Amino acid sequence: MTRRGGILLEVLLSLALFVAAAAFALGATRSVVGTLDRSRREALAVDLARSRLAELEAGIVTLAELRDDAEGLSRAGSVEAFGEEADDGGRRWEIDVTTERTEFTGLVLVELTVREAPDEAVNDPSRIVECTLRQLVALREGDDEAWEADELLRDLPEADE
Repeated sequence: MTRRGGILLEVLLSLALFVAAAAFALGATRSVVGTLDRSRREALAVDLARSRLAELEAGIVTLAELRDDAEGLSRAGSVEAFGEEADDGGRRWEIDVTTERTEFTGLVLVELTVREAPDEAVNDPSRIVECTLRQLVALREGDDEAWEADELLRDLPEADE
């Protein structure tokens, strides 16, 4: 009788070890998949920010057009330009553009932030991906809005003075 009890104990112990190992493997796999998804979304945000800055530098878009785009970029509108075929769940991106005068003639400091639009399914704001690029840009002659006026710049002398 003791032998049967010992075998049953060994079977239960091996089953518990197998379940624990399977749970650990499942948790590790879930963590890796989440990290890979986040890094893919971060790379997409960086690519989108770089391309929008390149469009601004090339004169394809103006600052006013970038600011109008701040309401959100749909997947069909911007992300397909990168050749992305992967499904991103219909994610929308928001663009925020600010500008500052610089001491360099003809150059404006442009700060462009691309972030995922908040989703009702995301309760944790730290999970939203965001990328900010700051770059000196030579704006084209036709771009009538070289910088945003703000409280700090109101009383400063003009650059030509």
